[in-house]
Amino acid sequence: MKTYSYKLLGVFVILVSFFILSFSTISRAQYTCLPTCTADDTRFLTFGGQGFNTFVFDTISFGVGSRKDAPTVEIGIFDGDSSFRWDSGPDARIEYTLFADPLGDGSGTFQVAQWSSDGSFGNNAGNPMPDNQWFTSTVNNVAEAQAVNGNYLYLMVVTNLDTNLATVNNYKVRTDGTLFIFPTDQPFGYEASARGTDQPSQQAVFQIIYPNLEIMNPDCTNLGQFCDLNDPDCCLFGSTYDGNFNFFFFLENGQNVLNFWDGDFDFGPLSPSEGPPFIDTDDPNTPPGIPSFADAPNTNPQASAGTIPPDDQSLVIFLRKPNIIYELISPQGDIYRNENPSATNEWELFQLNTEPDCEPDICDIQVNSIPGGVWQLRIIGADLANINFIRGFDRIIGVDEREEPVPPLGPEDPEPIPAMSEWGMLAVVFFFGIFGIYHLRKKKTADASSS
Repeated sequence: MKTYSYKLLGVFVILVSFFILSFSTISRAQYTCLPTCTADDTRFLTFGGQGFNTFVFDTISFGVGSRKDAPTVEIGIFDGDSSFRWDSGPDARIEYTLFADPLGDGSGTFQVAQWSSDGSFGNNAGNPMPDNQWFTSTVNNVAEAQAVNGNYLYLMVVTNLDTNLATVNNYKVRTDGTLFIFPTDQPFGYEASARGTDQPSQQAVFQIIYPNLEIMNPDCTNLGQFCDLNDPDCCLFGSTYDGNFNFFFFLENGQNVLNFWDGDFDFGPLSPSEGPPFIDTDDPNTPPGIPSFADAPNTNPQASAGTIPPDDQSLVIFLRKPNIIYELISPQGDIYRNENPSATNEWELFQLNTEPDCEPDICDIQVNSIPGGVWQLRIIGADLANINFIRGFDRIIGVDEREEPVPPLGPEDPEPIPAMSEWGMLAVVFFFGIFGIYHLRKKKTADASSS
């Protein structure tokens, strides 16, 4: 009986060790993405076009990192086309160009690859990017991209070649390396898309956002209004989009001042005359006029301008409560909330400052410290189809499939060490291994004594 128990113990130890090591390997994320890796959560990066009461920018720059032991790097674009599901208006051509960037500072000029959304040019000539699917391309890591520490670093410039069109193009980006948005003078837009360029595409999008939706079911509507999406019996219940976005940005070092700009958040009612509780006010510490980085022809001077359309629209199928706000969360978990962001086509400054007794015309919140590390930007209550813009001064870093931030590779990064969770798994394996060896040796000693 004792021999059987020891054998069972040995088998148990081996199985537990195998399971832990397997889990450690499987749980490592495969991709880093922006804004997310999930295909059906409606969260996208956005190029806005003319006629949509929003800003029109033509470029966004990404940093891509691949480890020195990787022979290739994979680049993926989700919904890279500009038609049908998730997009609006006529086709716009989007250009994706990958440059070697060994310094990791966005100065790279050696072109490694190029792709086009419609397949009219580039490495994918004749192969348009698909609708509502991932387009992937595997690129050989090149010597021109190798940094001093051996990592391969790239600059990927994404350009809207047709900003004159009345179109909205939504897309996601991913890589099997690391990913971030460079803090350039070009702000970037994002949206929870509910768009489609024709009626079948629009219906297909709503069916993705609302898996329980029965468009022709009269029980879904009440006098033209959709039922309450928080009601389990409502056909809108169980949406894939909860109204929140999460971005993460990386501060290399601690700072005395943290500036953050939000643009075209559409906070407030349709007009200031509609009154409380949500009125965009003149922000006292935002400089007058139009910021130097703004899309001047489509930008309103910062004031209390109202919203076109308001974030909290009346149609429930687009609505996400509360009226849009956001929070900056420090690496230590301190939360700093902006409860009155920008209105229509304007920019507002949100500043954290360590200066004692900082006045409202200088900063928004006085803080004890602004530490380095990974910060979180949490947007709350963003309606479907409300395009917003961010102007940051630090790298917006990608997330893995679990939506956890992935610190980017750089030219002087130290060799990575196991995360705490991995150390913990190794410790458990070590413990069970020693435990098993001890009992097996004890068994042999007991057997020898009995002999």
